[in-house]
Amino acid sequence: MDGREQAPIANAALAALRSTAVTALLLLVPAAALGVLVWPAALALVGVSAAVQLASNIALAIWRPAHFRVRQQGVVAAKDRGQPLADAIGSAILVGFAVAWMAFIPLDLFRLHVLPAPVAWLAWAGGAVALLGSTVTTLAVWENRFATPNVQDQTGRGQQVVETGVYGLVRHPIYLGYFLTIGGEALWLGSVAAALIGMGVYLASTCWRITIEERDLRVRLPVYEAYARRVRGRLIPFVL
Repeated sequence: MDGREQAPIANAALAALRSTAVTALLLLVPAAALGVLVWPAALALVGVSAAVQLASNIALAIWRPAHFRVRQQGVVAAKDRGQPLADAIGSAILVGFAVAWMAFIPLDLFRLHVLPAPVAWLAWAGGAVALLGSTVTTLAVWENRFATPNVQDQTGRGQQVVETGVYGLVRHPIYLGYFLTIGGEALWLGSVAAALIGMGVYLASTCWRITIEERDLRVRLPVYEAYARRVRGRLIPFVL
């Protein structure tokens, strides 16, 4: 294996490691502080998430390197990218909320007990939904090399409207994937309150962000209007 093949794999592995480490810290450290040193559901989540992210990152880095690279950007774009200020501020706030939300899960599960824990079948269903969400996100990134984590001007990169794959079902499949993952992971871990809070806040903030993003897309890509008429669902097919 030459250096060109090794570099994408190393970058993919490093990205998966960073993401998994953040998840593990936000879940396991608060749990340990509350006296729970072994949390099987969280350990399973961290392990499965690491495997799924590693596999998807390696596939993207090798066969869709441009797609992989754009996903490594932060939520705040470089100043010359034309990111709307509202998107930069809103995205940074949402990242902060995501960190607090994940740390809230062990606090709710082991101390607050805001709502009763889900029954076993619902927790397992949550795990399945989380995996589905990760799959939808990966399929969307696979199709769209312009899927940056921020709203920015990509006309210089030849940006086009992507209509293939999951983009033929919903206009913002990455957001749909995250929505499913948020609710599914919280249920798997045992916090109904976190599932409801996370999905509610994410749905409201994402609908707001979609408004900003689509306004930008309609200006930069006039053909987007026709695509929006063909694919009516913004976030959830046939619903929203």
